[in-house]
Amino acid sequence: MKKSGLFLFAFFFVTFCFNVCYAQSDAEMNCDDNQMVIKKTNSKGDTTTTTMQLPRFDDGEEDLSDYIAEHLTYPEELKSIKAEGTCTVQFIVGVDGEVSEAQVVESSGYPEMDEEAVRLVESFPNWHPAAINGNPISMKTRIPVQFFYEEDEE
Repeated sequence: MKKSGLFLFAFFFVTFCFNVCYAQSDAEMNCDDNQMVIKKTNSKGDTTTTTMQLPRFDDGEEDLSDYIAEHLTYPEELKSIKAEGTCTVQFIVGVDGEVSEAQVVESSGYPEMDEEAVRLVESFPNWHPAAINGNPISMKTRIPVQFFYEEDEE
């Protein structure tokens, strides 16, 4: 993880556009890791159950964290000012798991960091796609990427 006398730490929290659980008056929603089960009862008393699997990187958040730590490069232009920041990148995980349409939706305030975060996301290998009742679907996903600068302790 050393890069030109620096320690670069990339901390982030994976957030998905569907990762918020809430209850509605006519539906019951249960969430587990990357999966939601929605039970809905209509006016006739018939219950339907829908299972949604959220997209995930390889074996989950730890693998994604490892990938980012290994592949994220601190922008050379910012080393002299030791800049730190966070940007959020949105992208689509297609039905085949391919990552596309990466774009910054919340800037770090440093274009160089934003460009590096997009480059990183575009380099992702295929994900496990989202699915509804076992059928793959495309889904927008977001990840915040944090850039920290620390001098090497030699």
